[in-house]
Amino acid sequence: MSDITEYTVQGMTCTSCATKVSAAVNQVPGVITTDVDLATGTIKVAGPDVNDTAVRTAISDAGYQVN
Repeated sequence: MSDITEYTVQGMTCTSCATKVSAAVNQVPGVITTDVDLATGTIKVAGPDVNDTAVRTAISDAGYQVN
């Protein structure tokens, strides 16, 4: 079973933004799946032992702020 962590992403306002953030986070080692919700501006990240700092860095490097 995978752990799921939810992040709030600022500036993610369209489908293209969501795709960009999801693609970036999916490159983080250990990430199995991502689920972006544009209505709430969140991304759920699933995977065992996913590094929180690596996920935050991937989102930031994609051009978005994460809370």
